[in-house]
Amino acid sequence: MGNTADSTEKLGERVIAAKAKLEQDLKNQTERYEYLKTNSPQTLPTVMQSVADSFETCSPFLESALLIAWLYDAQKCSQVVLKACKKVLKAPIKAEEYEWFKHYCINSSIWMLPSATSKNGTFMYQELFSLAESVSSNIIQSMDSIYEHLQTHAQWHKVKGIRNQTIVSRQDDKSVGLLHERGLKHILEQKSADEMTDNMKSFIDSNLA
Repeated sequence: MGNTADSTEKLGERVIAAKAKLEQDLKNQTERYEYLKTNSPQTLPTVMQSVADSFETCSPFLESALLIAWLYDAQKCSQVVLKACKKVLKAPIKAEEYEWFKHYCINSSIWMLPSATSKNGTFMYQELFSLAESVSSNIIQSMDSIYEHLQTHAQWHKVKGIRNQTIVSRQDDKSVGLLHERGLKHILEQKSADEMTDNMKSFIDSNLA
């Protein structure tokens, strides 16, 4: 009970902190947006285009620029963000794009804002959840269709007849060779060589650099 209460309390604290951060971020960027709107209105379309280009190419972007773009044109900004996220999450997922998504997108305050493209009063994070579910659903359907196709093969019964067989259950089993004298000797020699290399590097850096 104590652990559950502590977890709930910590979660509540995180929600309050996130809400305060979002309010402060919006306040700051609203002031900047109003200043640009009054003194340099031609800058706003440029900011919007810059953000769109970043999401199109999965490139780094500033959180402040994203929020200003949202204030300038929430509907277009929402479409740009969700389109990029769908591209990243759609199979086949590319590692570099997914890293960009984790590092820049998922931590953005924009997900706590009301969706500009939905008429149901949903928030952006709910739009992201729906998008992820639809993408994963397509992947599951593809895998199911592949499995169903395999079942029609004439040799499928032979595949089904294969049974699991454990040959070695532990990596320190004698048959693996990790504990053999030759294996231990090789490990010790390698460790000694690495230490010698490190010592030589340290000597060169200290005395010759």
